[in-house]
Amino acid sequence: MSQRLPELRQLEQVEPIQLYDFSQKVLFSPKERGEGFIKLSVTTGKKGARSVPHAHPRDEVTLTLKGEAVLRAGGQEYFMTEGSALRLPPGVVHEVEVLSDEWVVVAAYCDECQLCVPLKGKGKE
Repeated sequence: MSQRLPELRQLEQVEPIQLYDFSQKVLFSPKERGEGFIKLSVTTGKKGARSVPHAHPRDEVTLTLKGEAVLRAGGQEYFMTEGSALRLPPGVVHEVEVLSDEWVVVAAYCDECQLCVPLKGKGKE
């Protein structure tokens, strides 16, 4: 049996991918590794960047590192500012819009198969 060892990734060495209006650097991904751990990413958006309404089948937790964004869910608005952490329970439909010049957030979630699947008839197609 092979020994499992820690993995170390440097954020500046990770190539970004496009996710809606955002740039995302995926540090660890179950989809890429074929393993069952959560996805960890750093996502950056410029003022006005938006997601489409979507939900995750498991919890999502975020920590805003820089800037401000608003998360809309259940008819309410949640303002995410530097240092604020947010937990979304499974199945909560939500969307995000960047309010500041730049917003940087660390997110951890476990839903590679259904990542941000748009709800039919909502948001950008």
